[in-house]
Amino acid sequence: MHPLKQYLSEVEESIQSFGERVGASRQTLYRIMNNVHTPKPALARRIVEATGGAVTLDALYDGPPGAAEIINLNPRFDEPLLDHSRLRAAMSAVIAHLRPPHSPAMSTDLLDVAAEAAAHTYAALSKVTTRQGPARLEQALRPVLEETLKECWGRPPRAALDRGATLAARLYLRADARRYS
Repeated sequence: MHPLKQYLSEVEESIQSFGERVGASRQTLYRIMNNVHTPKPALARRIVEATGGAVTLDALYDGPPGAAEIINLNPRFDEPLLDHSRLRAAMSAVIAHLRPPHSPAMSTDLLDVAAEAAAHTYAALSKVTTRQGPARLEQALRPVLEETLKECWGRPPRAALDRGATLAARLYLRADARRYS
Protein backbone atom coordinates (compact mmCIF):
# COMPACT_ATOMS: atom_id res chain seq x y z
CA MET A 1 0.00 0.00 0.00
CA HIS A 2 1.32 3.47 -0.87
CA PRO A 3 2.45 5.39 2.25
CA LEU A 4 0.17 8.34 1.49
CA LYS A 5 -2.84 6.04 1.14
CA GLN A 6 -1.86 4.33 4.40
CA TYR A 7 -1.48 7.69 6.16
CA LEU A 8 -4.90 8.91 5.01
CA SER A 9 -6.48 5.65 6.15
CA GLU A 10 -4.79 5.77 9.57
CA VAL A 11 -5.78 9.38 10.30
CA GLU A 12 -9.19 8.92 8.67
CA GLU A 13 -8.81 11.94 6.41
CA SER A 14 -10.50 12.15 3.04
CA ILE A 15 -8.41 12.60 -0.05
CA GLN A 16 -10.46 15.72 -0.84
CA SER A 17 -9.64 17.30 2.54
CA PHE A 18 -5.95 16.38 2.29
CA GLY A 19 -5.82 17.73 -1.26
CA GLU A 20 -7.16 21.07 -0.07
CA ARG A 21 -4.52 21.19 2.68
CA VAL A 22 -1.62 20.57 0.28
CA GLY A 23 -3.02 22.39 -2.76
CA ALA A 24 -3.48 19.36 -5.01
CA SER A 25 -6.44 17.88 -6.81
CA ARG A 26 -7.89 14.49 -5.89
CA GLN A 27 -6.84 13.21 -9.30
CA THR A 28 -3.22 14.23 -8.72
CA LEU A 29 -3.17 12.52 -5.33
CA TYR A 30 -4.78 9.36 -6.77
CA ARG A 31 -2.11 9.28 -9.50
CA ILE A 32 0.61 9.62 -6.86
CA MET A 33 -0.86 6.86 -4.70
CA ASN A 34 -1.21 4.56 -7.71
CA ASN A 35 2.42 5.21 -8.73
CA VAL A 36 1.29 6.68 -12.04
CA HIS A 37 2.73 10.10 -11.23
CA THR A 38 5.51 11.40 -9.01
CA PRO A 39 4.87 14.71 -7.32
CA LYS A 40 6.77 17.85 -8.22
CA PRO A 41 9.25 18.81 -5.49
CA ALA A 42 7.09 21.63 -4.08
CA LEU A 43 4.07 19.32 -3.73
CA ALA A 44 6.24 16.56 -2.26
CA ARG A 45 7.51 18.97 0.37
CA ARG A 46 3.94 20.04 1.23
CA ILE A 47 2.87 16.39 1.56
CA VAL A 48 5.78 15.61 3.89
CA GLU A 49 4.99 18.69 5.98
CA ALA A 50 1.22 18.03 6.04
CA THR A 51 1.79 14.47 7.25
CA GLY A 52 4.30 15.56 9.88
CA GLY A 53 6.94 13.41 8.22
CA ALA A 54 4.83 10.24 8.28
CA VAL A 55 5.16 10.21 4.48
CA THR A 56 8.79 10.80 3.52
CA LEU A 57 10.40 12.05 0.33
CA ASP A 58 11.95 8.61 -0.13
CA ALA A 59 8.50 7.04 0.00
CA LEU A 60 7.05 9.55 -2.46
CA TYR A 61 9.88 8.98 -4.93
CA ASP A 62 9.92 5.22 -4.35
CA GLY A 63 13.64 5.02 -3.68
CA PRO A 64 15.84 3.46 -1.05
CA PRO A 65 16.26 5.38 2.22
CA GLY A 66 18.32 8.50 1.67
CA ALA A 67 17.75 8.54 -2.09
CA ALA A 68 15.65 11.70 -2.00
CA GLU A 69 17.99 13.76 0.14
CA ILE A 70 18.70 17.27 -1.01
CA ILE A 71 22.05 17.63 -2.76
CA ASN A 72 24.68 19.62 -0.90
CA LEU A 73 25.18 22.68 -3.07
CA ASN A 74 28.60 23.57 -1.72
CA PRO A 75 31.16 23.69 -4.51
CA ARG A 76 33.82 21.04 -4.81
CA PHE A 77 36.71 21.55 -2.39
CA ASP A 78 38.97 22.77 -5.18
CA GLU A 79 36.47 25.34 -6.51
CA PRO A 80 36.56 28.93 -5.27
CA LEU A 81 33.31 30.66 -4.38
CA LEU A 82 32.26 33.44 -6.71
CA ASP A 83 32.66 36.98 -5.45
CA HIS A 84 29.12 38.38 -5.28
CA SER A 85 30.02 42.03 -5.78
CA ARG A 86 32.19 41.31 -8.84
CA LEU A 87 29.53 39.06 -10.31
CA ARG A 88 26.89 41.73 -9.68
CA ALA A 89 29.05 44.36 -11.41
CA ALA A 90 29.62 42.11 -14.44
CA MET A 91 25.93 41.28 -14.71
CA SER A 92 24.95 44.93 -14.27
CA ALA A 93 27.12 45.96 -17.22
CA VAL A 94 25.66 43.27 -19.45
CA ILE A 95 22.06 43.93 -18.37
CA ALA A 96 22.49 47.65 -19.06
CA HIS A 97 23.71 46.74 -22.55
CA LEU A 98 20.82 44.31 -23.19
CA ARG A 99 18.12 46.62 -21.78
CA PRO A 100 15.77 47.94 -24.47
CA PRO A 101 16.21 51.64 -25.29
CA HIS A 102 14.20 54.05 -23.12
CA SER A 103 13.34 51.29 -20.62
CA PRO A 104 13.62 51.84 -16.88
CA ALA A 105 16.72 50.51 -15.18
CA MET A 106 16.57 47.23 -13.32
CA SER A 107 16.07 47.58 -9.57
CA THR A 108 19.13 47.04 -7.41
CA ASP A 109 17.22 44.45 -5.39
CA LEU A 110 16.51 42.37 -8.49
CA LEU A 111 20.12 42.71 -9.60
CA ASP A 112 21.31 41.48 -6.18
CA VAL A 113 18.98 38.48 -6.38
CA ALA A 114 20.15 37.71 -9.92
CA ALA A 115 23.82 37.78 -8.88
CA GLU A 116 23.10 35.53 -5.94
CA ALA A 117 21.13 33.13 -8.15
CA ALA A 118 24.00 32.96 -10.65
CA ALA A 119 26.52 32.27 -7.86
CA HIS A 120 24.34 29.47 -6.46
CA THR A 121 23.76 28.04 -9.93
CA TYR A 122 27.51 28.02 -10.53
CA ALA A 123 28.06 26.16 -7.24
CA ALA A 124 25.26 23.69 -7.97
CA LEU A 125 26.67 22.93 -11.41
CA SER A 126 29.91 21.76 -9.79
CA LYS A 127 27.97 18.60 -8.84
CA VAL A 128 26.59 17.85 -12.30
CA THR A 129 28.99 19.14 -14.94
CA THR A 130 32.63 18.80 -15.86
CA ARG A 131 32.77 22.36 -17.15
CA GLN A 132 35.19 24.55 -15.22
CA GLY A 133 35.80 28.28 -14.81
CA PRO A 134 34.56 30.42 -17.71
CA ALA A 135 32.51 27.69 -19.40
CA ARG A 136 30.62 26.86 -16.20
CA LEU A 137 30.15 30.53 -15.37
CA GLU A 138 28.55 31.12 -18.79
CA GLN A 139 26.42 28.01 -18.23
CA ALA A 140 25.23 29.43 -14.88
CA LEU A 141 24.68 32.96 -16.17
CA ARG A 142 22.52 32.09 -19.20
CA PRO A 143 19.31 31.01 -17.42
CA VAL A 144 19.65 33.67 -14.73
CA LEU A 145 20.11 36.44 -17.26
CA GLU A 146 17.26 35.11 -19.37
CA GLU A 147 14.78 34.99 -16.48
CA THR A 148 15.88 38.35 -15.09
CA LEU A 149 15.63 40.13 -18.43
CA LYS A 150 12.33 38.43 -19.23
CA GLU A 151 10.93 39.59 -15.88
CA CYS A 152 11.77 43.23 -16.64
CA TRP A 153 11.49 43.67 -20.39
CA GLY A 154 10.46 40.44 -22.09
CA ARG A 155 12.43 37.54 -23.49
CA PRO A 156 15.77 38.61 -24.98
CA PRO A 157 16.90 37.27 -28.37
CA ARG A 158 18.84 34.00 -27.97
CA ALA A 159 21.98 35.30 -29.68
CA ALA A 160 22.04 38.42 -27.49
CA LEU A 161 21.57 36.27 -24.40
CA ASP A 162 24.45 33.98 -25.37
CA ARG A 163 26.72 36.97 -26.06
CA GLY A 164 25.62 38.53 -22.78
CA ALA A 165 26.50 35.42 -20.75
CA THR A 166 29.88 35.22 -22.44
CA LEU A 167 30.57 38.91 -21.86
CA ALA A 168 29.49 38.77 -18.20
CA ALA A 169 31.77 35.76 -17.61
CA ARG A 170 34.68 37.57 -19.27
CA LEU A 171 34.08 40.74 -17.26
CA TYR A 172 33.93 38.76 -14.03
CA LEU A 173 37.08 36.80 -14.83
CA ARG A 174 38.96 39.89 -16.02
CA ALA A 175 38.21 41.54 -12.68
CA ASP A 176 39.34 38.41 -10.85
CA ALA A 177 41.88 36.81 -13.22
CA ARG A 178 43.98 35.30 -10.45
CA ARG A 179 41.28 32.77 -9.55
CA TYR A 180 41.63 30.78 -12.76
CA SER A 181 45.35 31.19 -13.53
